[in-house]
Amino acid sequence: MFATQVFKGVRVLELAQFVFVPAAGAILADLGADVIKIEMPEGDPYRRLKISDGRQTKSANLAMELNNRNKRSIAIDLKSEEGRDLFLQLVETADIFLTSIRPGALKRLGLTLDVLRERNPRLIYAHGNGLGFRGEQADRAGYDASCFWARGGFAHLLSMPGQRPTRPRPALGDHAGAMNVAFGMASALFHRERTGEATTIEISLLSSAMWILSADVTMGAALSDEQLAKLANPGRHALTSAYETADGRFLQLMFLDPERYWPELCRRTGRDDLLEDPRFATVESRVEHGDALLAALDEAFASRTLDEWREAFADWDAPWEVIQNLRELVTDPQAAANDVLFDVTVEDGTPVTIVSGPVSFGGSPLPPEPKCAPAMGRDTAELLRELGLSDDAIADCAQRGVVTGVA
Repeated sequence: MFATQVFKGVRVLELAQFVFVPAAGAILADLGADVIKIEMPEGDPYRRLKISDGRQTKSANLAMELNNRNKRSIAIDLKSEEGRDLFLQLVETADIFLTSIRPGALKRLGLTLDVLRERNPRLIYAHGNGLGFRGEQADRAGYDASCFWARGGFAHLLSMPGQRPTRPRPALGDHAGAMNVAFGMASALFHRERTGEATTIEISLLSSAMWILSADVTMGAALSDEQLAKLANPGRHALTSAYETADGRFLQLMFLDPERYWPELCRRTGRDDLLEDPRFATVESRVEHGDALLAALDEAFASRTLDEWREAFADWDAPWEVIQNLRELVTDPQAAANDVLFDVTVEDGTPVTIVSGPVSFGGSPLPPEPKCAPAMGRDTAELLRELGLSDDAIADCAQRGVVTGVA
């Protein structure tokens, strides 16, 4: 089963770098859109990024594959008048212009909204950046670790007092924000279909972070500084905590309906005695004596291995889960059953496993014919032929450096 190609017939011109915005293009490409990655002659800097954290492999740039699968690539010198004109010809064929380039740089390239709409009044203009598009810092450089994780509050809320702030995982904010970009593009296409009006879309990493943390942010606007200090670093609560097993693994409980699960928890952990303890007789008293209850449950969970707890809880219809490591995550049977992962074959023939988009259409998120990320300019000649250029004209453009990637 494959995803319904809900964006088939939609063309997206993607002038974007790194992850935040290109990841949104990949989601639409999986679902049938013709996403054309526009690259300057030097290419997307993410192609050359070297980070010594083990994510590179000998045969594949995993980050490029994840965020650029199922796209086509054309390499054009947008700083040249002729290259800019070729790009504007592509604009005439497009439904969406998708970019992460800062407004100042777009203005210098002569690719502002007014210029593009003059060539294509139906063009949807989708723009993602770090801090939003108004205010004194709208043109400031920004990445997920700086604008989403740090400025967006995650580093503070997920760090312990007195310790160095917790580091984010690679592209965490980028991929969270990319779903907002994808939603914006889908909504704009729907609006244009209904009204004929082409609109603009603006999404920032900061706004994405604040939306994800909106429960905290909303309280932050209402609470005192003293209350906020407690909110930022809450203590453990017995029925919504993680517990270590005898073999060093952890189980996460999430019993938000405590009266429903409390008696069975005591029985299944072999601590029926807690049911008779007056300190734990009510929800309020369990909170009041939380430290004592945590100590009792810590001791209980530490008495058995993870496999023993899996067996003990196997037939219990309750919200608990094992805290999985990455190896377990990529072999999770539920992920397999729901097509969360799929393989693409990179250009040297190596298979690479990547994560599908999180939304299923027609029962699956999988593209019917998964394609690897394109080499820079791989589709330049093909796309120029679609614009009506002859092979001689294309060769001439390549010789003069207007385009790159023509064999």
